[in-house]
Amino acid sequence: MQDNERLFSKINVVTYLTYTFNSFKVAKFCSNYLNYELVDIHNLDLTKSINNIILVFPIHSEDAPNIIKEVVSKINSKRMIIIATFGRINHGNTIYRLKHRFNLPLVGASYFPTKHSYLKEDKFIPRYEVLIPLLNKINSDKYIDIPNEKSTLGYNIFPKLRARLGIKIIKKDKCNNCNICGDNCFNKAINKGIINKNCIRCLRCISLCPSNNLDYKMNKVLRLYLRKQRKNKPVIYL
Repeated sequence: MQDNERLFSKINVVTYLTYTFNSFKVAKFCSNYLNYELVDIHNLDLTKSINNIILVFPIHSEDAPNIIKEVVSKINSKRMIIIATFGRINHGNTIYRLKHRFNLPLVGASYFPTKHSYLKEDKFIPRYEVLIPLLNKINSDKYIDIPNEKSTLGYNIFPKLRARLGIKIIKKDKCNNCNICGDNCFNKAINKGIINKNCIRCLRCISLCPSNNLDYKMNKVLRLYLRKQRKNKPVIYL
């Protein structure tokens, strides 16, 4: 075994961040195909060196969530594949920024389209099998670069404020205050159906409410924006 090989354990893992379970479904497919352990990113052991890692997460406002940036800054792995899911509007250059900011050992990557969390009528069905050629690259020793894709002008200007103005979270009268929403919010942004300034409008609370007593309403500007033509084909870098 070469000296640099000894720096890495034989741990192979698929780790994911998910809010409305679209990214979880992608991660589960990857885990099943590769026979890798599936780990919620909040439970990933960052003290261990990792051989191969597949990182799956949703893009928010054309950027990676903060926890993704925190984790990738600490991950010590030999090879990495990033699969960034998006609601088929615009993915921006999220992976490019992560790759170059943290010098990630990418052997492959994808912007992968899923259902849009804000569109209740969205019936889009992702084709997970198109990821197989990408997943087959996980043992490659050929690292790749990522092109700098176009981002929407102003994507990084007050994203939380834009989310608050665009989406209103509604607590219904029949809410029984079970606080499953609050107990499971990654941002500590809701308590018994009442949101605070930490809310990024990921809609995790709504997807987890057992009694369907949380809902949301979009403003007119956001509704018009979401009428844009959908990007139904994944972008894959091999």
